[in-house]
Amino acid sequence: MARASRDHDPRRACRSIGLRGAVAAAGLVLSGLALAAGDATPRLVVTTAAGEVLVDAALPGDMTWAIEWRHSVAQVTVVDQFAYRDGTMYVTGQVTPHLDIAGLGSFAGRGTMEQLPDGRYRLRDIDLPLHRNVHNVIIGTRRAPSVLVVSGQRYELTSMAPGAHARIEVVER
Repeated sequence: MARASRDHDPRRACRSIGLRGAVAAAGLVLSGLALAAGDATPRLVVTTAAGEVLVDAALPGDMTWAIEWRHSVAQVTVVDQFAYRDGTMYVTGQVTPHLDIAGLGSFAGRGTMEQLPDGRYRLRDIDLPLHRNVHNVIIGTRRAPSVLVVSGQRYELTSMAPGAHARIEVVER
């Protein structure tokens, strides 16, 4: 049977473990504070009404994304543009070939309209905040597909869940 060392003091060992534990706990608290202070990464999440997550993508530095969709009757492509600023989601712009079918339109106090060289129209600086920071959509079908574009990455929502009701929101993690 081995004898305990004269130099071993159980109280000293407990104090040492206590100090190490306190340092580890402080590290966890500080890392939690860093996340709370804004180090969380904003992610764009698309979730169906059934709870299936279709897209979970990091937002780019400029915090923007777009949805390209085809109008089911006119069969033209419309691009809706969005941004996330200071905790709020905004509709920021739209590009459409026809003003009468795109839904938003232009009126005094909301955006600036310009005609593009190819004949399409761009409505920019709309800055319309989205209610409750959620964009509710019905994902298009093959005849009228919907595509989410984040950082140049294209997410073919129609091939994932055609006709599904979904919500698009920014989640900070």
